[in-house]
Amino acid sequence: MKRWSLTLGALALVLSLGLGLAKTTKVVVAGWGGESEIALYNELFKQFEATHPDIKVEFLHIPARDYWTKLTAMFAAGKAPDLFFTNNINFPALAAKGVATPLEPFIEKDNYDTGIFYQGILDAFKFEGKLYALPRDISNLVVYYNRDMLREAGLPDPDPNWTWDDFLRYAKALTKEENGKRTQWGVSFYTYFLFWEPWVWSNGGRWYSPDHSKFLLNSPASVEGLQFYVDLRWKHHVAPTPAEAADRSAYSMFLDGKTGMIVDGRWRVPSLKSKAKFDWDIVPFPRGKAGSIVDIDGSGWAISSQSRNKDAAWEVLKFLAGPEGSLAFTKGGLIIPAIGFDPKNADATNAILKTFFQPPPPRHQQHFLTVNKDAVPTETFERWSEALNLISKALGPVWEGKEDVQTALDKVAPAVQKILDEVQAERAKRK
Repeated sequence: MKRWSLTLGALALVLSLGLGLAKTTKVVVAGWGGESEIALYNELFKQFEATHPDIKVEFLHIPARDYWTKLTAMFAAGKAPDLFFTNNINFPALAAKGVATPLEPFIEKDNYDTGIFYQGILDAFKFEGKLYALPRDISNLVVYYNRDMLREAGLPDPDPNWTWDDFLRYAKALTKEENGKRTQWGVSFYTYFLFWEPWVWSNGGRWYSPDHSKFLLNSPASVEGLQFYVDLRWKHHVAPTPAEAADRSAYSMFLDGKTGMIVDGRWRVPSLKSKAKFDWDIVPFPRGKAGSIVDIDGSGWAISSQSRNKDAAWEVLKFLAGPEGSLAFTKGGLIIPAIGFDPKNADATNAILKTFFQPPPPRHQQHFLTVNKDAVPTETFERWSEALNLISKALGPVWEGKEDVQTALDKVAPAVQKILDEVQAERAKRK
């Protein structure tokens, strides 16, 4: 009888252990990235699981080209991941569908300090007043310049507080003409919105009113800023026309020494380090009437509203977005970290900054961080992509020198305003 009691006791112990193991919570994290990024995620999850044995993390890799389509389908089918990676450009359209969980309850419960992140990128992940994601990284713009070309033209390095007038003076000095034909230009020219919106903001303009109820890109300040940019090409002839650029991209012309400056992001650093045959550096975007204002866009993670393991997902999110995760992604050379300085974890955040600063060039890489102080997120909203397509099409003749900025934007204003009015109506229904 005693033997049976011992056997039953042992069985009960095994069952209780088995039930304990069964309580391990699985958190699925969806994201995109190349092989090195996938490996980095998996290594981070091992570190997390070592200190959180009750949570198992699984990375669901979705190729970038299929990411938004597949993620949307997963939400529609009720099979969403617990955490999903997102950028702030696509985020509002997702948030409007109710697929993400507000983070304020978790932040308040843990007394979590969001002040460690740059405010601009936190604002980018807010929707209707609530924060839905913690950021991993930021992207912004600076002016890259060919120092060899500047010296040849007798120009010193630009002052970090230079103005639009200074920029134009440099661009004119760097432009060369032989036998009535331009052979070198002061600045490369992009037509993608990311690269021209700083000219609007730095002149005091906006795309939309803060609540997205009014189209403002055709307002005087916005038009003046964008027209200054267009005039670099068609009035001052310091940027190549489409015919002069031919099949060469804005970046390839800078890399090949055909243009002296280019407004671009940190993602160009590895390529320039390995391929540029000239001395180069960076400087902040020139100051307009409203200052030097570039974008502070980026990526981060949000907790799915469909997750059954939100508390566990929050623990994973804090780890990925916190000093440990940020340091790992920064070491990989993938990002400009969204974390500034955490006074509660000074050693970790100092390590992030130390890792971020790589051997030059560029010599003045601190500007990738200093410009964030006044940077603002792109003015996205639920139907941003739809409105952008209309605006981009309207600006086509402007880039070709066939129409001025004011005329083009006045033409498209009613169609964009109609979208904004419909968005306001939809928002009113959600209240």
